[in-house]
Order: sequence, then structure tokens, then C-alpha cells
Amino acid sequence: MTTSRAPNGDGVAGRLLLVVDAAASPEVQQACAEAAARLAERAGMPVSVAAVPVARLDTLNDALRRDAEARRREYAPAAPADPGAPMSSAPFVWTADGRPDWGSMWTTFCELALYGGPPQRGPESALRGPQTTPRAAAGPASDSDVAMLAEMRRGIWETTGLYAESATPGWLTITCDSPTMAAWMCAAIILENVDARVEEDRLLVPAGPGYTLKDEVKSIITVVAKTHHYWQAHVTGGEPA
Repeated sequence: MTTSRAPNGDGVAGRLLLVVDAAASPEVQQACAEAAARLAERAGMPVSVAAVPVARLDTLNDALRRDAEARRREYAPAAPADPGAPMSSAPFVWTADGRPDWGSMWTTFCELALYGGPPQRGPESALRGPQTTPRAAAGPASDSDVAMLAEMRRGIWETTGLYAESATPGWLTITCDSPTMAAWMCAAIILENVDARVEEDRLLVPAGPGYTLKDEVKSIITVVAKTHHYWQAHVTGGEPA
């Protein structure tokens, strides 16, 4: 709001004016003050904050509605984030020879879904394991793509140092430091909308078929890497359990 008066007079030319209901809560008034400070820095102009009775605000609002020269715009609060929405994906990083650089893909991890963060995948794209109960098998998982299995094993090793093998059809078996670790990671991974099973100190995650590098394979490596990170950093404090 501006007038034709000089900036050093009593008018508001050369400055911005933010008017708030005097009956607003202290938290709202503090938020307005913080917004004014950011606005002044960005606009390069002084910003005045005035708290006035709501009746005066109603009069001002009515006047603005009737003023053909006035331009007004209302900003509504952003819709709250959907707690079930999946997390945004980290950009893919490649090595010089064209392979995924799993060890450099993440420098930080989003909060686990276990602690209120966004899940790795949405409910509509959840990764499910085979419908039958997993049983130990002598050979590799024949219904999973060999190249994708190799990438999952390599990615898990590069991000966690854990050994993984394809000993059960449709599952990738990861050897953990203890049964407690395997059980904790299993529970945390399930909340990321990725199926998981536990057998003593072994964690089982889905392994296809039909998995692609930038979608399911990356999701599997991500959930194992971030649950392992939280297990070490926040559950055991870096000590084996």
C-alpha cells in the first residue's frame, strides 16, 4: 500500500505495510513479524507491521473490495503433506564406467516412515514378495533377473557392507549382524511399503521378477541402506547389537 507522500513523511510511499488483527495469537503475530523481516530483506524496502482491531480490518477490507483500482490477492495455507505420499527420489549417480555409483548416491537420508517420514514407495506401487512362504533353495532365484540381482547385491554391499545372496526364489537374503538387527530392519522396511521377511539373522527383501534399475532395484537398495544407517546411528549408537 503506497501514497504520494514522501518516504520520510507520515505516508507509506517507499515502504510496505502489513496489517494484522490485534486479537490474533502471539504465535500468529510473531509469524507476521518474521514474514515482514524476510519480505524487507527480499524487497529491499522497509516493512511496517500494524496490529489493529478486527473491526478496522473489516472496514478496510470492505473499502478494498469496492475500490476499482485496488488489486488484492488472497493466499491460503498450503495443504498439509500426505503422510502416505512416497519420498522424492535421489538423483541417479553414475561411475566413469557407466555403472550406478550406489556408494555416492546418498549423502543424507529422509526420516524413516517408522518415525513419521514419507515412505519409500506409495501404497499403489508397494513392492511385494512372492505370495508363497519363502523356502531355502539350493540355487539362485530363478525368477529374478540375474543382472538386477547383481546390482542389488552390489548396491547393498557398497552402502551397508552387508553381504546379500539370492538363495531363495523371488527374495534377496541379507546377512545382518544379529537377529535383533534383522528383525528391526525388517519392521522398518515394511513401513516403507516394501515387503520384508526375517529368518534368524537374515533379512529377506523382494527380488523381482521384472525389476528395473531406476525403479524397484533402487528402492530396494535405498530402504536397506537407510534402515541400516538408522540402526547404526540411532538405535545402537554405532555399536553392534
